[in-house]
Amino acid sequence: MNEQSSTGFRRISLIGISLATGLIFGILAVLAIQRIVHQNEQSSQDVAQGEVEQTSTNSTNRISTTDRIETGRFDEIFKHDSISEQYRALHATLSHANQQELKEWWNQSKSIERTSQREIAQEVILRSLTAINPQEAFRRIDEVSILQSDAALKIVFSEWAVLHLEDAINAAATLASSQRNVALQTILETRDDLPENERLSIARQLESEKTFLRLLSDSKVSENIGEPERSWEILLNDNVDNILQTETLTKVAEAWREQIGLEVLSKIYQIGVEDYRIRLPLVEAIAQEDPESALEYARRLSDEQEQSYLSDRIVRVWARTDALSALAAASTFEPSPLASVLEENIAYAWAQSNPSEMIENVESISLENRAYPLSTALSNIAREDPLGAIDMLSSVEHTVGNTSMILDSVVYQWAVQRPEAATDWVLENFESEDPQRRNLLESTLPRLARKDPNKAFDLAIEHPASGSGLGLDYHVIGEIVREGDIEVAKKLLPRVNERYKYILYGRVASEMVIEGQIEQALALGEDLEESNRRYYYLTVFSSWARNNPKNLMESLDGLSTKTIKSIAAYEIISQNRYNPVFTDEQLERARTFLTPEDEASLKRFED
Repeated sequence: MNEQSSTGFRRISLIGISLATGLIFGILAVLAIQRIVHQNEQSSQDVAQGEVEQTSTNSTNRISTTDRIETGRFDEIFKHDSISEQYRALHATLSHANQQELKEWWNQSKSIERTSQREIAQEVILRSLTAINPQEAFRRIDEVSILQSDAALKIVFSEWAVLHLEDAINAAATLASSQRNVALQTILETRDDLPENERLSIARQLESEKTFLRLLSDSKVSENIGEPERSWEILLNDNVDNILQTETLTKVAEAWREQIGLEVLSKIYQIGVEDYRIRLPLVEAIAQEDPESALEYARRLSDEQEQSYLSDRIVRVWARTDALSALAAASTFEPSPLASVLEENIAYAWAQSNPSEMIENVESISLENRAYPLSTALSNIAREDPLGAIDMLSSVEHTVGNTSMILDSVVYQWAVQRPEAATDWVLENFESEDPQRRNLLESTLPRLARKDPNKAFDLAIEHPASGSGLGLDYHVIGEIVREGDIEVAKKLLPRVNERYKYILYGRVASEMVIEGQIEQALALGEDLEESNRRYYYLTVFSSWARNNPKNLMESLDGLSTKTIKSIAAYEIISQNRYNPVFTDEQLERARTFLTPEDEASLKRFED
């Protein structure tokens, strides 16, 4: 190889090496740049994530420290629109609170204006407090609204039953009957991990075995809900009063209807549900879905008693929503006496559910079935607008004939609400010799006696009884006695009608005995005619023997006369038949006080 060729080769080799080296460095540079960019991006993301986490931590710290120190600050919590967020914020805020802080939160919660928010706050506070000190939480139940006490009991006892079962049972035993049952049910539902015999023992401790049996039945029904007929049999044949299971029976009946249709109405009628309190709501629950079809089903029944019972209940349900259609359907029923009964019941249900509409359409009801429903409708209206009800009565008087009894019902309802106004209206609109005036005053004056007994009595004696009937004064005194105003009644007694004065004396004296005014009651009868005193003393000693028989037995020797002692002994022995409190030996001693006449009378009574 010559020198020129060798030099050219070296030049070419150096260029190749340079290019290769440059390419390698270029690739490395690109890789380095990509790595740096990636690291920068990752670093930025880490910083951003760190800032978010720091912000979140700060926010949480603000809830768990600041709000916990400044207890009762609910504004921030309830700024959340979502109830779920409100609960979450409350739990976060209270999660580390001690007992004293929770008590402060509780006290502040009473000032929350909105009921729904107050209940949310108190639920979380109460549950948190129960977890720390159940006894302290238990004491707070009396501080909640009576409408929320059951909910508070459930919160406390669901926690307590898990934390310390025996303490929860002992606390429940101190509650009144209705609250004790709520606590028991909560304990049994929460501790469903316990054997049946242990849960039954708890129920017996808290004096409500039926609560356990009902929950047991409900549990079995839940297991058989796909077989409503089986569930039905379980409920009817358990040891629980059916009235306590009405809601469950209704759900089962509705599920059964999905399987067999309206035939379930016959099942309700036929399968041993003798208690009308159960049958009625069950039939209504099924019928209200489609009353027209339900009535058509009843129409096709061959058993007349079943047809009559079901039809009657179905039309009452239908009348609440579409009385005119119910009337039209009932009018085609056979036999016709059943159609008439159904019409009357539709009209009555209509009068209760929509009285104004019923009055407007009164002529759609047969003449013989109008009076009672019309009276019911107008009485319902009279509770709010008595004069309006009277005007309505005038407008439909031609459709019903004699309206005296209807007017009496309207005025009575008026008197219940405003006795003074009702009485004044009667006095202004009826002459003193009009018999209707006295009849209406018989409705108003006893109600007036509750507010103004003296005025009521004065008006009563201005309207004496005609013939042998009882006067208005009799009804007024009776109402005063029922109201417990014995002293007022005693002052008015001398002015009552002589014909029945001894009866009213006896009524007043009976109340005096109940109040413990026994000596005064015995003395009160001394003003009566001799011929009326026996009735009077029978009334007094009957009341005494019913209310405090042992005291009367001990008082026999101290009574003033043989006649009075005999009457007292007679009542002791008579009342003991209904409420035995004495031994045979004690009764024999009482018999020694009887006069021959009273002994003979008692013998006839005993035989």
